[in-house]
Amino acid sequence: MENYVVPEHLAMRKQPSQERTRRLVEHILDSTLSLIKEQGMASVNTNLIAQYAEIDIASLYRFFKNKDAIFFALAKRWFEKVQEVVEQHNFQQAVGNIVEYKDSTQFRVNQLPETEVMLVSFHELFTHDQDFKALESWHREILILHSKRSFIENGSKWDDEALTSVCLYLYGFTRNFMAGTIGFSAEEHQHQFTWLQVMLNEVREMVLLGEVPEQFSR
Repeated sequence: MENYVVPEHLAMRKQPSQERTRRLVEHILDSTLSLIKEQGMASVNTNLIAQYAEIDIASLYRFFKNKDAIFFALAKRWFEKVQEVVEQHNFQQAVGNIVEYKDSTQFRVNQLPETEVMLVSFHELFTHDQDFKALESWHREILILHSKRSFIENGSKWDDEALTSVCLYLYGFTRNFMAGTIGFSAEEHQHQFTWLQVMLNEVREMVLLGEVPEQFSR
């Protein structure tokens, strides 16, 4: 997994070097996540995080410069978890590769405790804040590269530009699918995921067995 260089104004003051301090940093991030779920992002500040985590404010500032730095670390941790899920699941972009929702990458990502907060509460940051947009761009490029590699391994003859374009489309479509089905029941998720699988398989068939659409050849 390629490491991301965090902007100086959002970087941690110091990296935890011992297991105890690593647990402390994770506890701060987990406490922030819980607060966002309970009270919303607008209500969260460093004093409230320290109080919720039951630590003194000096311990928080030992590692984080401000609230935005904590939000950024939380977002980066989620992206790294998603990348790990994608790598471990290693879904192959092959024609007819239909999976049950409970066995899918989307299900595993939805099970992450941060996912709903990231797709809903952090939407404005990922859309309008330059630092958070850059962070998601880094994440998106990694997932696109993974999808392109899978298409090539399964026989796609499309050129790099066309493959990149279709993988970017798949990233955006899947992300919107996940955001749009938040709050659905298990049965509703299964039904919607079935339609997603049908659409994705049609795209795979085109990429693996067909020619690049004329629009890309102009």
